[in-house]
Amino acid sequence: MEFYMENSLQQPDFRQRLELLIGAEKPYAWAARMGINKGSFTNMWYKGGVPRLATAQKIASSSGCRLEWLLHGEEPAQADAAAGAAAEEIAVEAARLEPMRGSEDEHFVPDGVREEFCFIPRYNLRASAGFGTAACDEQPLFYMAFRRYWVKNHLNASPRDLAVISVKGDSMSGVLEDRDTILINTAERHPGEGLFVIRIGEDIFVKQLQRLPGGAVQVKSANPLYETFTVDLARAAGEFEVIGRVVWFGRQIA
Repeated sequence: MEFYMENSLQQPDFRQRLELLIGAEKPYAWAARMGINKGSFTNMWYKGGVPRLATAQKIASSSGCRLEWLLHGEEPAQADAAAGAAAEEIAVEAARLEPMRGSEDEHFVPDGVREEFCFIPRYNLRASAGFGTAACDEQPLFYMAFRRYWVKNHLNASPRDLAVISVKGDSMSGVLEDRDTILINTAERHPGEGLFVIRIGEDIFVKQLQRLPGGAVQVKSANPLYETFTVDLARAAGEFEVIGRVVWFGRQIA
């Protein structure tokens, strides 16, 4: 591909070098032909941003210019045949790595790192920390990543037994707040000491449980405005169920 090179040394700005490459073509059409996404090109074209190396190599290889000229204005601008072949090899390798890099705002993730993580389903279900909310069969909204080592060695859990939901209400305020994210181990379904997600009738709650003598469970809230109550397990069959123990929570600060 040929492009107009007049006064390139007098136009060291990256945007101006892009203009030389684009010529009479529409800028966004040129970017699409180069395989550059709209957001990245907007950053270069209107904000004066310099692309990351993989994108710059892609432009240089496709346009036939030298990478050093594109990024820094170093002459000569035109790549010779040998340099062009080398640039093509670099561009191919950059394209191979591109899926691992994600978008312009993401960190590079080396090979093998994703294998360290398990992906736990996040359900659009809120365990009421106040008043109940109807529980029903749900499909995951998305999946959240947790390190396998942490799940196995710190939670002593299997990834297939874990689920993520959120908290609703203020009855556990001081421990769990409204909209907190909680990780539940559904393998722990026997009431004991600790935080559990439970079902009472058609509603689900997150509460502090304490096992009492005689087959009863005390259900407590952290917020003193909510009364403690006791469930007789023998008499509440079908109406009371432990869904799982809360083993982790996350909170957005702002």
